Amino acid sequence: MSKMMSSTFPKRLVGKRVAYFCDYSFEDIEVIYPKMRLEEEGATVFIVGSHAAGQQYKGKHGIPMKSDICVKDLDFTTIDAIVIPGGFSPDYMRRSTNMLEAITQFVQVGKPVAAVCHGPWMFCSARNKADNKPVINGYKCTSFFAIKDDLINAGGIWIDEPVVVDRNIITSRIPTDLIAFSQAIITALL
Repeated sequence: MSKMMSSTFPKRLVGKRVAYFCDYSFEDIEVIYPKMRLEEEGATVFIVGSHAAGQQYKGKHGIPMKSDICVKDLDFTTIDAIVIPGGFSPDYMRRSTNMLEAITQFVQVGKPVAAVCHGPWMFCSARNKADNKPVINGYKCTSFFAIKDDLINAGGIWIDEPVVVDRNIITSRIPTDLIAFSQAIITALL
């Protein structure tokens, strides 16, 4: 057995709790890889859906992910960060008032909210209570190129980079950027 087992590495995120939003047709690797990295660092990661706890969501490539809790039942005061994958799931998730309200709350209080690929669509639909503008308004961001115009039209400052961190919003483009994306989330939680 190797002396370099993962259990011997420091777990820098022990005590941190992360809500990983999920719905049907998520991009499989965009849930699996960052979730594993966060757990490897000691964070507790909850799969949060808009349906009842225990709902089985299937990724675009067939990998199943079961929700731990329904978004309406989660006490977000106990959560340290939200992560949003891409795929087709953001198109479903942005219809959930509870998910959008959680994002708005996190952006306003300065807690990390991270989204990859099509995930930043959620920042176009989540709106600030004071002025009803999208939460991405005035933030630098990136995404899969197909939603670039949506983010710009919502007031985002779109940059073509693997990961963009602006205050507490973390965005990334595509699966090949997941290493940088995951590191940015971990850094924000330290």
